[in-house]
Amino acid sequence: MSDRRLSADDRYDLAVSADAASRRNRPSHLVVFAGLFFVVACAVLGFASCEARQASDDLDSRVSQRDAIASMLAELKAMEQAADPDADAVNDPYPGFRSKMEEIAQQVGLSEALEFADRRTPPSGIPGVTQVTYDYEIEEPTLEPLLAFARAATEQVPGTRIGGLRLRPRPDKWQMDIKFERFERNSQP
Repeated sequence: MSDRRLSADDRYDLAVSADAASRRNRPSHLVVFAGLFFVVACAVLGFASCEARQASDDLDSRVSQRDAIASMLAELKAMEQAADPDADAVNDPYPGFRSKMEEIAQQVGLSEALEFADRRTPPSGIPGVTQVTYDYEIEEPTLEPLLAFARAATEQVPGTRIGGLRLRPRPDKWQMDIKFERFERNSQP
């Protein structure tokens, strides 16, 4: 057996070649490819997110425009009907509104007496017509009587429509804030 020792330069060359072989055997190109793929995926995700946000904002804008137009059309129709002297008595003042609402509340089974504020504001542009709003805040253990009250009020009181509705669940009951609106002819010219 020959005892052959490597010189310092040979050992250094051997270490350098072993290190180079080790680097060649590592799949660094896979790591680079995965990193590049990740960057591209993030860019595509960011672009898609911006597009989705713009589409959502556009949809929200169009929905609010549609709701505003529908509300204005309903108001215009009600005001035209109220201003028409040949129209039926739908838009005549309804002096028994409060008692009729209390009667409807009893019919649908509301457990508490109604409390509301009566507000009169003339709508712009139509002389001789007043918009009357009635605001209610009602609490019930179940939702059915609240919805039945809203439906019955619009069906039984001529010319009445719902101007706003908000339902909120509470721990042991439901709370409904509802605004009824009517357009009435002024009794005095």
